[in-house]
Amino acid sequence: MARITRKKYSKEFKIEAAKLVCEQGFSCVEVARQLNVADQNISRWVIDYEQSRQTECLGERPRSELEAELRRLRAENEELKQQKEILKKATVDSTCQRNTLFNYLFRCFELQCLSRPIV
Repeated sequence: MARITRKKYSKEFKIEAAKLVCEQGFSCVEVARQLNVADQNISRWVIDYEQSRQTECLGERPRSELEAELRRLRAENEELKQQKEILKKATVDSTCQRNTLFNYLFRCFELQCLSRPIV
């Protein structure tokens, strides 16, 4: 039993066929007859061609660039979280109390009282 092989068309061929439909106004059926290709193939190529043109117009980046940027942003986010934790820990004094304004003023007042001479 003979195996049926599918025809493979180059990317350039598909783009040229899609351009005939999109830019020159031929119908998918007309182009399919001229090129001896199934009209469903032409329709699919036209859809792919239009989507690629929209992507170029919108300035969308390829998926690999987006994934690389996502990895970079996640790493930066993690670094910023670590810096935030370091700063949080720096606000705790040696007695494990938070350095609040009240605590700071209280300590200053306490030091002033202790440094006064006793009369």
